[in-house]
Amino acid sequence: MRKVTGYVRRHLAQRPKGDVSGTPWRYSLMNWGHDPEKAGS
Repeated sequence: MRKVTGYVRRHLAQRPKGDVSGTPWRYSLMNWGHDPEKAGS
């Protein structure tokens, strides 16, 4: 679980500007079980 939280935390810090709904960044996070649009962060 530490690998997952570490990955998600690092990846969230690299959030692209603008709408992220169809970006590879979002889909990469969703592969790890985190949807940034539903989390509100």
